[in-house]
Amino acid sequence: MPGAAAHGHAAADGGTATDGGAVTARATATATTMEPAHEVGGEEHASHASFWPFLVSLGGFIAFLGLSGVRTGSVFYLSMAAVGGVATFGSLVGMTREPFHAPEMAIAERWPFERVEKMKLGMWTFLASDIVLFGAFIGSYAFVRVAYGWTAWHHDLIPAEHVTMPGLINTYLLLTSSFLVVLAMVAAERESKRGTVAALMGTFALGVGFLINKGLEWQHLFHISTEAFPNGWNLSTNIASSTFYLTTGLHGAHVTIGLVICAYMTIRAWNGAYQGDDRAIEYFGLYWHFVDIVWLFLFPLFYIL
Repeated sequence: MPGAAAHGHAAADGGTATDGGAVTARATATATTMEPAHEVGGEEHASHASFWPFLVSLGGFIAFLGLSGVRTGSVFYLSMAAVGGVATFGSLVGMTREPFHAPEMAIAERWPFERVEKMKLGMWTFLASDIVLFGAFIGSYAFVRVAYGWTAWHHDLIPAEHVTMPGLINTYLLLTSSFLVVLAMVAAERESKRGTVAALMGTFALGVGFLINKGLEWQHLFHISTEAFPNGWNLSTNIASSTFYLTTGLHGAHVTIGLVICAYMTIRAWNGAYQGDDRAIEYFGLYWHFVDIVWLFLFPLFYIL
């Protein structure tokens, strides 16, 4: 009916709708204040053009190209790996600092993420990509072990000094640290600064203990001297050692990243942050729990089976 609120698209003059109704004030204001953009299918969209993803890809390519020749000892390859790593890190930092403002559409379909906060959605998206990454590493390990012979793998390629206890200790350390992250969330909800700081510090301490234990284990395996492994069990000894160090090393790198974040959050909590608002700790907890869950797959694969 004439004069009713418009539910259709606005006409070219921005004052009336195609069904004869009037355009709402919010839609008109949005249309007049929208940033310059391009039109696709009759609707205006913000430009998503950015050169940072290209630089991230280029830096990663240079870094991995350099890593492919590190074993040769060539300074050229080492330099490429270093330059590529620095370029990748710098590009990632630049991409996170790039301002991006998308105009809010008057009518837009946002389901199924309408009620999900952007930070949480971003964390889940990152974790999904990490699942693919670890899935590739674990899948490769399973493939080569089955091809070699599941039981013969452990008998022929792994030294007797590779025992279960270090992995078991690390399992308990990570499980306990995940529990402390939950306690940090509870303390933040209750606005307990002391509890939040204590739980985050405990998480950090257990994570550091995990890395120290892992480092001691690696050092011991590197320097064993037996008849079957006179030069130790290092990254280049055999396919079993390569998959072990690469996969657990990738996991250790994720633990290190988590510790950096945890240290930063501990300092912020000490200064009074997160009181009554546990969202940041929740997002960190998603990442830390994921790291814990990955280890629950790695522990039986590399220490028990």
